[in-house]
Amino acid sequence: MAVPEAAVIVLVILGCIMLVLSGYSTHYLMTNGFYGLERDIDPTAEQRVYMRQLRLRDLHWMAREHRVKSEDSQSAV
Repeated sequence: MAVPEAAVIVLVILGCIMLVLSGYSTHYLMTNGFYGLERDIDPTAEQRVYMRQLRLRDLHWMAREHRVKSEDSQSAV
């Protein structure tokens, strides 16, 4: 017993609709919404201090690695 051609077309269209809705919902959930909903989140003071220490540590590591002499960054601040 064969499925009518019209039924196949309807099933393909429904499958495409379900696929698009699934992609839309996945994108919406992964990106926390769409346009105009972005929030500018400023890092806390503690996080800023930590990131500064991390950058300075990496700079000193790179300077030691390449044998570049620099003044102590703590005295320069």
